[in-house]
Amino acid sequence: MVDFHYLEELAGKIKSDRQHLLKIDDELSKVNAKLHELPLTSATESTFAKMIGMEYHDEYAELEKSRDELVTQKNLLADKINSDMDNIIAELTSPELIVPLDAVPKFADGKTVYSYRGGAKFTNLFDILSELLGLSTPIVVKDVMLTPSEIVISEKVELEAKKKFISIMNEVQKTLSIKKRKSTDYS
Repeated sequence: MVDFHYLEELAGKIKSDRQHLLKIDDELSKVNAKLHELPLTSATESTFAKMIGMEYHDEYAELEKSRDELVTQKNLLADKINSDMDNIIAELTSPELIVPLDAVPKFADGKTVYSYRGGAKFTNLFDILSELLGLSTPIVVKDVMLTPSEIVISEKVELEAKKKFISIMNEVQKTLSIKKRKSTDYS
């Protein structure tokens, strides 16, 4: 059984890791800029230090070490993000997927509205899902609107609403299955 709460947590972790990855990229670009500038100034700085009787401290080796560590961190984090994204896709395409909806819908304006049990919201999961599907949130497929807090089906007859929900969930899973087969970088 696939748990939406677990997927929400995992999606939140992915979003957090992506923010961390951006910080690493920023730091890496600063280090690379210093590494590029240093050879241009080191000869002058070294000569000047010698002339005034001071020891010149060459930062080049330290900067290279720092760059290598940042590149390693970046690669590990990118691999982790990609693995977590693959995990989300695998879980969402699982036949064991359970969408935790209240069994009894609400009816409003000729639409059937299913809320998540316990008033749960899955904001992070839907952010990632919309990204994977190439759609914006709320995700609208045919006459069904998937949101982090509810599912709205443009159908007033409950049985027909259930059929539409099953149909679009199968469609979403098929689309994600295609993504699963492609090797993609999600970082």
